[in-house]
Amino acid sequence: MKNKLKKVIAYVLSFMMLFTMSAMNISSVSAASTGSITVHTGKHDVNGVNFNAYRLMDATVSGNKVSYSISSNFTGFFTEELLNGTTGDDIDIKAYNYIKANVSTTNFQNKLKTYIATNQISADGAATGTTDTKEYTIAGLAYGYYAVIPSGEGYTPSFTTVKSSNAVDVYLKGKTPDPEKTINNKKYDSAQVGDTVDFKVESMVPNMTGYNQYYYIFKDTMTEGLTVSKDTLNLVVKIGGTVVDTSEYTLTVDKTNRIFTVEFKNFYTNHAKDANESLTFTYSAVVNEKAINDTNTSTNKAEVSYGNDPDHLTTGAPSEVKVLTHTLKINKVDEQNKPLSGAEFALYRNNVDSGKLKFVNEGNGTYRIATIDDETTTDTLVSPEGGVITVKGLSEGHYVIEETKAPDGYAKLKNTINKTISVDENAPQTVTVEEKVTNKTESWLPETGGMGTVIFTVVGVVGVLAILSTYFKKGKKREEA
Repeated sequence: MKNKLKKVIAYVLSFMMLFTMSAMNISSVSAASTGSITVHTGKHDVNGVNFNAYRLMDATVSGNKVSYSISSNFTGFFTEELLNGTTGDDIDIKAYNYIKANVSTTNFQNKLKTYIATNQISADGAATGTTDTKEYTIAGLAYGYYAVIPSGEGYTPSFTTVKSSNAVDVYLKGKTPDPEKTINNKKYDSAQVGDTVDFKVESMVPNMTGYNQYYYIFKDTMTEGLTVSKDTLNLVVKIGGTVVDTSEYTLTVDKTNRIFTVEFKNFYTNHAKDANESLTFTYSAVVNEKAINDTNTSTNKAEVSYGNDPDHLTTGAPSEVKVLTHTLKINKVDEQNKPLSGAEFALYRNNVDSGKLKFVNEGNGTYRIATIDDETTTDTLVSPEGGVITVKGLSEGHYVIEETKAPDGYAKLKNTINKTISVDENAPQTVTVEEKVTNKTESWLPETGGMGTVIFTVVGVVGVLAILSTYFKKGKKREEA
């Protein structure tokens, strides 16, 4: 009996120890599954600014390793907007890779904020800024990858992983005025030699809190194929939609190096109150003949330098655009694919009513679009010995090719030829399209009034008369006999 009792007591004690250890383990896991984020605001005035923390991905931590899975609040963000409806086991991996590649871009951050606002996503934790406090801790956050988004437009989101009970530090950053340059509202555009192209650069007025002076310099560098001058620049500067008077900045144009700069005067005094407002520059340049062979597109860029120390300004990342020109080749051949020289063509933009395009003849069948400064021009394209006409400096669009004169011994084309040049952002600087034009020889038609027929007819008639004359003479002799 005593032995049985001992066994029961042993079982009970074992069970109690197991339960206690399990409870301790559960308590340990629970306690270690949350952490906090501390936001350091530095010199920024954050009174009334809300710091909202959103868990984009859940994190499972095992020692020094971590695995991520999409948080339920942001499944729609990744599947619908970014991963084209991708589902299944690989969605977490794709979301992870997408974040790594795009988290620092304004486009990603703006999409994220729009999704949160549109879907009214609740923050997993928050803190509100005051006048005197410079550090704010958001506690009780489950393990995961977080976006800390300050309210308003003056600051950029911060991103970090909560992976332990230790607080994670993030440092508030005001938005940087890095420029975004476009050409005709795109990152690239097609243009013809002689065209005027319009540029727009969007920046912002920096937050100058904590300073008593500030400097802002805008600089644009054009490619060799673009002509820039004060006369054609047509510069307009706006802050928040209001045109900035030219007396507030100094404009310098270096025509040789194709660079112009805008340096603001008394920027802090005049515009500290405009922090985070849009700052835009619109201006123009003329495409010249050097654009045809200009492949150095990376030099067509805008950049800004800013800061409170004129000797140590911060220069942000430049923003680049492409200006593309195109080449059209007309290959003139006969029915046996033999090159034909001496054929003449006219080229029209859109339709024949637009008038013939004018060119500069560079020799050996090569022509480029003429500019207003060219004195000797032609509107006739002539095929050389090799049969190939090359036309440079065209923009994308629809063109009409008309043969105005065929080579000797060949029939001229009755109909015009339509050709479209189209490109995209990834196209090379010069896109070449080719049109093969075939002429047929003119064969001899039947002749109805030629000398040969007349002679044949005369000879035939004379022959018949001679036969009849002989016949009558023989008949007359038989009668006399």
